[in-house]
Amino acid sequence: MTPSRILTTQESLMNYAAWYAMRYLPSIEKLRESLMKKSAKNNLLVDSVMEEMTTYISEKRTIDGLVQMYTEQGKTQLYIEQKLKTKKFWAEVIRDVLDVYKEIFWSYETYEHIIVRKIHDYINKNKSKKYIYYTLIKVYPNFSSEITSLVQAIIPDENNAIELEYQKLSKKYDLTLPKERQKVIQKLCLKGFSYDIIKKILKVEGN
Repeated sequence: MTPSRILTTQESLMNYAAWYAMRYLPSIEKLRESLMKKSAKNNLLVDSVMEEMTTYISEKRTIDGLVQMYTEQGKTQLYIEQKLKTKKFWAEVIRDVLDVYKEIFWSYETYEHIIVRKIHDYINKNKSKKYIYYTLIKVYPNFSSEITSLVQAIIPDENNAIELEYQKLSKKYDLTLPKERQKVIQKLCLKGFSYDIIKKILKVEGN
């Protein structure tokens, strides 16, 4: 692997700083860390570049742009706050910007399309209603009742999902053997499917 070229002039490091800021939307601290690495820890050069860069970039504006981007992606306030902290933005500025978006974070309409898409993604993977519900609740705990209604409306029953999973498992186990059949039932139950529905489907399949 070719070693990264060390930048030794004001112009070259300034060009790199501008590119890095546009590419990664970093915090001031992250930008400085990158410049220190790129200049082989040339403090005087980095200080000079950072002095100029801080006249162009603002932590508050950067955070605001990132919050908008993450919110459009369906990310929650907790996720966004943790993400911004790992990027080493100032905690006080993070709190101030997030406070502006408080109503958006608490609005179901902000996340409804993302939740619906996730439900359909899970359905395509043959996940049980229970699995889908509890997985979504972990991410969106503020919308428990909405998720309950949505899951029930989109998945009135899960017979098809159970049958598909049953077909997959039937290729791995000899269902003519009681112990093997019981293993299939246990695996389906562990996936969150209803025991009663599993028994009904297996009874039909066995006929």
